[in-house]
Amino acid sequence: MGMIAMPENSRGRLLFVTPAMPATGGNGLAMRAGNLLEALSVKWDVHLLVLAVGGVENVALEPALQPFAAKWRELPYGEMLDPAFVAAANTPVGPAQCAAFERLGRPRDAAYRNSAVDAAYAAFSDMSFDVVFVLRQYMAPLAARFLDASPRPLSMLDCDDDDVETRLRFARVLEQYGQTDGAQLEAVTAQLYAAWEKEWLPRFDIVLAASPVDSLRISDRNPDVFVDVMPNVVRAPLPGDGRTGAQTGPLLLVGNLSYLPNVDAVITFCRNILPLIRAQDPALAEVVVAGSNPVDAVRALADQPGVTVLANPPEIAPLYAKARAAVVPLRAGGGTRIKILEAFAHGVPVISTPLGAEGLDVEAGRHLVVADTPEAFAAACIDIARDDGLRSELVTQARQLQETEYSIEALRARFRNAA
Repeated sequence: MGMIAMPENSRGRLLFVTPAMPATGGNGLAMRAGNLLEALSVKWDVHLLVLAVGGVENVALEPALQPFAAKWRELPYGEMLDPAFVAAANTPVGPAQCAAFERLGRPRDAAYRNSAVDAAYAAFSDMSFDVVFVLRQYMAPLAARFLDASPRPLSMLDCDDDDVETRLRFARVLEQYGQTDGAQLEAVTAQLYAAWEKEWLPRFDIVLAASPVDSLRISDRNPDVFVDVMPNVVRAPLPGDGRTGAQTGPLLLVGNLSYLPNVDAVITFCRNILPLIRAQDPALAEVVVAGSNPVDAVRALADQPGVTVLANPPEIAPLYAKARAAVVPLRAGGGTRIKILEAFAHGVPVISTPLGAEGLDVEAGRHLVVADTPEAFAAACIDIARDDGLRSELVTQARQLQETEYSIEALRARFRNAA
């Protein structure tokens, strides 16, 4: 954040527009919102406005985060949906649906009515703001009337992911499963996001992304916009959640189990990698797949030997405490993988694909093991299980990196020290 110039007022008002109620755990978007809420409050009185595009409606702000918000309000997302988008979403997947979304001319995530912009303004129309901070590109219009105020507030747009590249990766994964219509819809969505970027990014003073890789890609497509980096961070485990000694438990795969990249990762691991581990050492061929809202294809994997699927576990720390290693066999997605940072914080060694580790300032062989084929991935899982020295060195280096670069304390310091 070296390029960011903050207002001199030491304690101004900031409007934080987010598509998910901030949280200290759960899905990655809610966690990024929660971390940002806490960090932004270091410098401003934060007024929180939620339109639950990327989450669940009517979720209360956690008690742990309430001290960081001066006020918080949620708009009724269900009432804000544009009927034209609902009709397009209910059209069978195929050319007609793609054409319907193309006619609407905006990404599917921005499916709210134009009146939502007025509702957002009305929620805090009785006050002015020194800063407006918007999380995710598809939320940008909700800040439009605030950005037109006089005097104009400093405006920040946190893209988080590179939505164009992420959707193209979705398309490639769907093609591999033979879902060509779904792949075409993702390709159309990528095109809509590319146009959306050109419309909205120039309207903001500061544009952010979660990783240097995403920052460069977005900047390349929009050469007149500088995209700074605001990395994902994770909170330290609570006392008593740490690991002690060598672990002999199962491998652990964590994520939102309805999110396409995670579904693909789970299927890939259980079908293509776990059998290779079993062939060499049956005792090591156990994996716990844990996360929210598992789709049927993930639930069905529990019928395979050595696979346990845990839907919506109330706590993730006990799973990390028992895990031999965390596996991140991602082949799609964007941003940076909070699941890797969580494993680092919990002292769990990580095996990841190159794409899984993309955007993190990690060194393969020092902070984690990177493997790009099923055979290499299976071998890495076995090596970590058998080599106490390797496991200990990875954990030590990874935890040090997480504490220095990817902790909530580091994020707070970025805002506290910004000029």
